[in-house]
Amino acid sequence: MTSLARKKRKAHWGDDMKNHFQFSLKEIFLPNIMFRINPSFKPKSGKVQITTSISVEYQHKGKDLTVHLRVEMPDSDNAPFAFVVEGVGKFELVEEPPADMLEVIAHVNGASMIFPYVREAIADLTRRAGVPTLHLQPINFVAMMKENVPNKKETIAPEKAVRKRKRSLKEK
Repeated sequence: MTSLARKKRKAHWGDDMKNHFQFSLKEIFLPNIMFRINPSFKPKSGKVQITTSISVEYQHKGKDLTVHLRVEMPDSDNAPFAFVVEGVGKFELVEEPPADMLEVIAHVNGASMIFPYVREAIADLTRRAGVPTLHLQPINFVAMMKENVPNKKETIAPEKAVRKRKRSLKEK
């Protein structure tokens, strides 16, 4: 695809999103929260590497769209804690968009609306647990979606987008 064709397609997406593929938020909730302190953790230096993974999935039926966002830090001997926080957003589409636009709405718009709730829950969990508060940085869900697009296909994104991020956490 040439860059001119990409520019036209991007402009087309913007026009379609603005004029035809409107949606409204019905609810956001956190159905699954798990947090576990690692009692055997001993920091080796002043900073601890924190690795989290973020995944986005969705289900669509008619004009109803449900987006699932999961942020996870798995158990590890080298980590002070582990957690899983899942956020779910339920949206109502004004009309049913084409499949490629549905991918964009779910993986970019829906996920970016849910993420602040999940991020706040993680910060609150770590603060209440008595460990240094973990403030996750904002996520660029457009870039995340583009990272997961196969290079030689014309698809927008896979059904499940996953991103791993590393952060440093200073110990008290």
